[in-house]
Amino acid sequence: FAHAKINVAPSRYLMEAFKAEGYTKLRHIPNTIEIANYPFLVREKPALKLLWVRSFSEIYNPLLALDVVAALLEQGYSVSLCMVGPEKDGSLKKCKQRVVEKKLPVTFTGKLDKAEWISLSKKYDIFINTTNFDNTPISVIEAMALGLPVVSTNVAGIPFLIEDKVDGILVPPNTTSAFVTALKAMVANPEYAKQLAIHARQKVEQFDWQIVKQQWIALLR
Repeated sequence: FAHAKINVAPSRYLMEAFKAEGYTKLRHIPNTIEIANYPFLVREKPALKLLWVRSFSEIYNPLLALDVVAALLEQGYSVSLCMVGPEKDGSLKKCKQRVVEKKLPVTFTGKLDKAEWISLSKKYDIFINTTNFDNTPISVIEAMALGLPVVSTNVAGIPFLIEDKVDGILVPPNTTSAFVTALKAMVANPEYAKQLAIHARQKVEQFDWQIVKQQWIALLR
């Protein structure tokens, strides 16, 4: 890295990590999405119809999503959760067992291709990201593009992507109560949730390839 003319970091989180190690020849050029593939759907009155999209791995803490659903049910709220993603380390099996034991309104789809989960997203109103470790997850960027207001743990690279209470809500990791509070705030104030989603879409539009490629062209020249 030290001998490179320039090191390109795909996230500001990684760029700051490299800076901390003393590297100076750095530039941030983000990972991209084709924004035209992500129709923006405004949820005028979001309900607690939750969507979670990751692989079922312990580092992504999928069990926390189930704890959130259970807590909302205990408080008398109508809630449902759809979890999309493949098994990685036995976490999916644990989640399914928890759902059966607690009789939770949770659907598991397994792995879906991008077009399938984008289509599925139209049925849901809020995206939750329960991870304990992360960089700049494409699934969260995609949710922001689709108009799903996001509640995410405030870990690693996430705060470099989401500005708390501006284009999403950040909560401490492993904290069921914080997720519940944030979700209740969204459904209690639909305009607030709508503005979060609009600001999020505006942010991730800057990740479109037609914009980002100009940064690569300038660098290569």
